[in-house]
Amino acid sequence: MKLKYFFFLICIAAFTKLNIAQILNSGFEDWETDLDGNYNPVGWQTTNSFPIVTVEPYSPGCQGNYAMTVKTVDVGISFPGIAILETAYNFVQKPTKFFVCVKSNIMAGDQSLIMLALMKGDSAIAAMDSCTFKIDSTINQFTYMEFPIAYISNLMPDSLIIMIASGLLSSQVGTQLTVDEAGFIYGPSDVSDNEKFPEEFELYQNFPNPFNPSTIIKYSIPTSEFVSLIVYDMLGKEVATLVNEEQSAGNYEVDFNAAGLSSGIYFYKLTAGSFVETKKMILMR
Repeated sequence: MKLKYFFFLICIAAFTKLNIAQILNSGFEDWETDLDGNYNPVGWQTTNSFPIVTVEPYSPGCQGNYAMTVKTVDVGISFPGIAILETAYNFVQKPTKFFVCVKSNIMAGDQSLIMLALMKGDSAIAAMDSCTFKIDSTINQFTYMEFPIAYISNLMPDSLIIMIASGLLSSQVGTQLTVDEAGFIYGPSDVSDNEKFPEEFELYQNFPNPFNPSTIIKYSIPTSEFVSLIVYDMLGKEVATLVNEEQSAGNYEVDFNAAGLSSGIYFYKLTAGSFVETKKMILMR
């Protein structure tokens, strides 16, 4: 453990030659109790709803006293932990990498996600589909990790959204992700600013999630196919058909507005030729 921690410090020292910027309270040292009695990191929104606790402080942190843990819990059904930071940010240049110190416990077949969006006003500059970082294996000790940022615009971002989630793949109780010391690196990048033509079928996790009342669903198809994108409730009842047409190869996004629907878990299913995939999303009012 001491050796890994020493290696982490060496990595931090090496990157001081690049311009590194840290996000406010990304070290999760500051926590507060809200009006509903939930204990949350300052600046972050979570799925905590007392007495259900899906996000909590972890001590000691990678550095300092605390880190943040998001976890999947049993509330009659498995319920993933989610923490979201949405804030203005004074970017002096476009960052090329996002870094964070993590440790995890990932149940078999599950994964935790760190999702990043850099925004210019209401438009995504670096979008969730290209900046979703998956943690699908257990990391027993704090480990420094870097993730390249892929841009879809040449504009300079002025705000950011970070979502840290446990168990969105299969939501198995016991899956958890602990994070600390998140920030950006400004330096050379081997990631193109141009959006890549899709090489495979993929359905991305909606964002934001949880959402109220609308959310964006993105998907990619590498060949022309007849595509359907349908939303179902927990009983398997169809509640919305978002796409039902022939589409050429490319990257797509659909805005799903759940006005009129009740809070709860919903599923969206993409069918494109022989490709079929379903993901889960949460409407919280």
